[in-house]
Amino acid sequence: MITWAASDGREEGGDRVVPAASTIKIFVASAFWRSALDPAERVEVPSAAWSVADLLSGPLTLADCALLMLAFSDNAATNVLLGRLGFEAVNEEARRLGAERTEVRRLLMSEGTENVTCARDLARGLAAIEEERVLTALALAQDSELHFRLAGRDVIVKTGEIWPRVYHEVALVDGSFAVAVCSEPAALPSEVAARAEWVIGSSLERVNSS
Repeated sequence: MITWAASDGREEGGDRVVPAASTIKIFVASAFWRSALDPAERVEVPSAAWSVADLLSGPLTLADCALLMLAFSDNAATNVLLGRLGFEAVNEEARRLGAERTEVRRLLMSEGTENVTCARDLARGLAAIEEERVLTALALAQDSELHFRLAGRDVIVKTGEIWPRVYHEVALVDGSFAVAVCSEPAALPSEVAARAEWVIGSSLERVNSS
């Protein structure tokens, strides 16, 4: 099933709760940069699947972890930040951003109850994030077809997958319009990107015709 939501209020099944996968990282990043933690604090990064942070030489800073978490979707870096912030701080930040069904319940790549979100929360949350360091790090990620489908526009995207269970994308276009597309079971990335492109195009048409 594919569900989607846009920051202009349009949606189709946007409140359907799904495993968040790596999309939860936008809320972790926002919580970190709003916290009292010292970005220059150096930390050791334990090993985790789908990570490069634990392979880099020397201790990293918390700011390094925040960058790697979004630019490379690094799970080990994410777990460091979750450990320092605590789950409830991230959940409170999600609620502040308007994400009412989003919840961190466990570390990435660990056993336990799934972290959850929905398309509506992802679109609302990304549209509400104003911290430039979050958006700048996310702009480095280039793992979505939307960058090619929307060539010429300013597009930042966070993907998330637990294959073959779920695949999601949440995007911010031209710094003002957000769309999230979630799929469970996982649709092909090309199909999810195509649906996001359609939602964005139809929203822009509405704006231009009004």
